[in-house]
Amino acid sequence: MGTQLAPVDPAERDLAAAELDDIALDNRGRPWVVWRDAVLRWHMKAVADARAQAWIPGMAGAQDPLVEESLGRFYRHHMRVTIGHLETENLELRRKCIAALSCVRFYASGVSDAGERAHATLAQLDPHAAVAETKATPARRAGLGAPSSMGLLALP
Repeated sequence: MGTQLAPVDPAERDLAAAELDDIALDNRGRPWVVWRDAVLRWHMKAVADARAQAWIPGMAGAQDPLVEESLGRFYRHHMRVTIGHLETENLELRRKCIAALSCVRFYASGVSDAGERAHATLAQLDPHAAVAETKATPARRAGLGAPSSMGLLALP
């Protein structure tokens, strides 16, 4: 297993030393366990911050242009695919809104068709509900009522 060495910036070293000095001053006169826990919390926060800033674990500080270009292409490709999916979903939602609005306008005009247009629109908007509605329709036509939420037939 190889050892990874990261270049040390003298300013970062000075900052870390100053932070440790502050921890030591804040915990002066306290037991060793309290001081150790404070340093451990500081260290774990520093490690978490370093990991959050890295693009890929283990690649923090890697300035390889080939890696950066490959990652850029990868992210651009996935962004284009995601945008395409979102555009398709947006168009489908618009189509469904137009169909629902058409149904609302039909009934707002005062016309009544015993719910046939509403059922057709619902079947168009939600195919799964249409399958459930088709199964319930024979019971309704027979005058037995619609199935209740518990799966039993309701009385008319």
